[in-house]
Amino acid sequence: MLQMCMNKIDCAAGRKVHHLLIRLGCDTDFKLASQLVYMYLLCGSLSEALQAFGKFPTTSVSLWGAMILAHARFGNAWQVIKLYHQMWESNVIPDAHILVVVLKASSKLPSLDQGRLIHAHVIHSGLGSNLFIVSALISMYSHSSNNEDAKRVFDTAPTKTVAVWNTLITGHAENGLIKEAFTLYHQMHQYGVEGDRITYISILRLCTNISDVEQGRAVQQEVIERGLDLDLSIVARLIDMYGSSGYLLDAITVFEKSPKKDISIWNAMMATYSYHGHITDALLMIKDLKEAGMEANMNTAMSILKGIGEVDDLNQSRLVHSIVVEVGFDRELKIMNTFVTMYAKSGSFGDACRVFNSIESPDIVTWNAIIGAHVMHEQSAVALQLFHHLQTEGQEPNVLTVCASLNACSKVRAINEGLLIHNTIVKKALEVDIMIMNNLIDMYIKCGNIIDAFKVFNSLPQRDVVTWTIFISGLIQHCQYENSLQLFQQMQEECVLPNHITIVSILKACQNLNALDEGQRLHRYIVLLGLDFETLIINSLVDMYSKCGNFDDGSHVFHTAPSRDVVTWTSMIEACVQHGYSSKALVLFAKMQCESVKPDRAAFLSIFRACSTTAALCIGKRIHKESFKSGFSSDNTIVNSLIDMYMKCGSIFDAQQVFSEAPSKDIVTWTSMIAGYARHHNYDLALEYFENMQRTGITPNHVTFIALLSACAHLGLVKEGLCHLQLMFSLGLPQRLEHLTCTAEMLARKGYLDAAEDVFETSPFPIDAAGWQCLLSHCRSNLDMARRCFDYLTHMDCRNAAAFILMAKIYVNAGLANSAWEVEKLRYYANAWKKAGKAYIEVSEQVYEFVGGDILTPEINAKIQELSVKMKSEGHTPIVDLVLQPGTDEDKENVLCGHCEKQAIAFGLLSTPAGASIRVSKNLRMCADCHSASSAISKIEKREIIITDELCVHVFKDGECSCRIDSG
Repeated sequence: MLQMCMNKIDCAAGRKVHHLLIRLGCDTDFKLASQLVYMYLLCGSLSEALQAFGKFPTTSVSLWGAMILAHARFGNAWQVIKLYHQMWESNVIPDAHILVVVLKASSKLPSLDQGRLIHAHVIHSGLGSNLFIVSALISMYSHSSNNEDAKRVFDTAPTKTVAVWNTLITGHAENGLIKEAFTLYHQMHQYGVEGDRITYISILRLCTNISDVEQGRAVQQEVIERGLDLDLSIVARLIDMYGSSGYLLDAITVFEKSPKKDISIWNAMMATYSYHGHITDALLMIKDLKEAGMEANMNTAMSILKGIGEVDDLNQSRLVHSIVVEVGFDRELKIMNTFVTMYAKSGSFGDACRVFNSIESPDIVTWNAIIGAHVMHEQSAVALQLFHHLQTEGQEPNVLTVCASLNACSKVRAINEGLLIHNTIVKKALEVDIMIMNNLIDMYIKCGNIIDAFKVFNSLPQRDVVTWTIFISGLIQHCQYENSLQLFQQMQEECVLPNHITIVSILKACQNLNALDEGQRLHRYIVLLGLDFETLIINSLVDMYSKCGNFDDGSHVFHTAPSRDVVTWTSMIEACVQHGYSSKALVLFAKMQCESVKPDRAAFLSIFRACSTTAALCIGKRIHKESFKSGFSSDNTIVNSLIDMYMKCGSIFDAQQVFSEAPSKDIVTWTSMIAGYARHHNYDLALEYFENMQRTGITPNHVTFIALLSACAHLGLVKEGLCHLQLMFSLGLPQRLEHLTCTAEMLARKGYLDAAEDVFETSPFPIDAAGWQCLLSHCRSNLDMARRCFDYLTHMDCRNAAAFILMAKIYVNAGLANSAWEVEKLRYYANAWKKAGKAYIEVSEQVYEFVGGDILTPEINAKIQELSVKMKSEGHTPIVDLVLQPGTDEDKENVLCGHCEKQAIAFGLLSTPAGASIRVSKNLRMCADCHSASSAISKIEKREIIITDELCVHVFKDGECSCRIDSG
């Protein structure tokens, strides 16, 4: 009767039984008294339990056992330990059963001190060989991650039953010692101990967790040999292992071969179908389940929901919801909590809120789910309101609640709310939870409060890899790159191993500091850690080497990578573009597509830049179509990049078409057109687009004015340029260095050199090399100013080859050949080697590269010589003074003939049909001789020749150039 009361937790019925025992005179029986104490504690009546306990001598082991067992059942670990010590103080020696219960309770305490004390009592009591106690001790030490002590207890056990082996194997597995757990499993066999169902269930769970199907198959074979293949729990575990490891057919085979199927097996199979996205098959099984005479339970619904959580499909989510309602589990709180999260992940924030509002008594899991849903759907401010509201409803926030709320603060930079949550953390003594403190540091960083983030970081007694990574990444977000490297060094000194996110962050710091040596040291450390096969790290290494100027090492990392995703390819393609290997970039892009890697937005942007720098118009058009087919036709960044590409390739028509067909035009779209026309020396159209942009309601920004002023600078339109500057000031836009450079150039081009120099001399900004170089290029008639500009440039960088070359040309133009040669000698002494001139031409969707000074092929050499003769007959004279090296005029002529753009033009004439336009791209500025020669060739060959150099686009036709100025 007492047992029935305990099963039903019916205290009133228990009291009646107690009174009956008193009337019958049986209330003095120790065994019945123990049951009475246990019954009252289970029913929650501590006072009556203590009253019953107090009527008997405290020497009864069974009475103490009842009290201890009842508290253990309710999870009152400290009360169990307290009663255990009181028992010893009463000179009552606990038996093995009580010791097992007390050891289990001690494993739930934050410290092992009590557990070690009880272990000493066990040895003192002579019960150290009791196998139940041995298992309890192993479990206790394992639970505290003290695997060495657990193994020591195991090794000293006089006999090692399968239960003892199971406890040790499970403990190692739970502590992440997967390899060691498998080793123990094999050792158990070597010692002649056969596994039981618990062994196989544990090992199969381990195989599931690490997706080790081969090991799982071996265990399955052993299970069959032992005759345990009909055990329903093992069958369910096999289905789960195969299903979660991606082996759906094997899971189906195990299910179909099982002669008996309980609800757990059906649920495992439904979860597997759902996990693999076969939601319909999972739902059909509910019908089969009913036909098999079984009813779906809550775990059935949870099995399907567990799988669909991986699918994020709204229609399937709603279908499962309807089935759950049909089978009557729509009021189960656990299931409805799952639906809140599931709908949020499926993109239906409204459905998530409706499910939440339908729940009569939400628990903390429900609140966590709806707060997470609000954060996920950019409703962080409301999420914070919910955090405060749940507390007014009497709910106690847990770790997940606090973390979600801190995440909400991070999203909207709600620092004041974050401070309040920090106070809540302190009041509720939650600082011991590392997850909360990591989120707190992250919140302060995202809100821009590095100082408080640092205070929290320093206050932590222990910091895991996530803590270090969050703070290092935060410092990098705030451009504190050197501090992040110092912190990484400290992390290593404290023997905390970085993860892949830490490594990627530090590589970014090296990249931004241009710290190649540090990056290379980190690369060696990555190899030492065995992380050099991580795709994310490979991508960051390629990017770091490229940004630090070491193309070769980045290329080596790329070509030796075991696997490459679209980011890897894009990083390498972008590296090629940045280092002047755009033709290689085009080859890589084609190879990427051959390997069935689909380009993403970044890949398209990089390859459009490669097309721009190689004048690869036909390739660009083809990839243009591919990008639009990939869904980027309405992506403004792609559209803007296309406009820039077409303008630089000299195809104004294609740029205009992209612009006119753009579904939306932002300020960058308009500015790209204005900048494009500026490069083509077409101020009138640049101005027209500038005015049309304003008519649409878009206000120009500082970049727009740079584009417009550059158009004025190219043509020396001083009056117009000054008017635009005045408009810029009236719009409240601050002047920048680029505006000053454009102003100085348009003044210098018009001949107002003193005014141009004054612009620089009175500048509020330090003038960079590009500015002084621009002014120097216009100082042909003013040697004193040229020398001043030259001195500025060589003081900034004594290896600035362009400065030496420009200064020497100015001396040549002034008839001072000896001075020019002296400057040239200075360039050699300074090791100021100019960048090799490269020209590119596209023929039949293939890009050909020509380098100045290379040995010419017989065909190209013959064509250039033929053109040279024709040009001379037309009155063209080679500008041999541009060649500063000593030699005859003929020698100097040969040098000029070897210029890369002349090679490209000659190749184009040989490789394209008569009358076809020739497009060439050059990485440097055209020299005056090539400019003059290109004009002459366009007239002789009756061809349109379009050459894009680093400054502008030259369109040569009938002996004239669109720039209408000398190239210099």
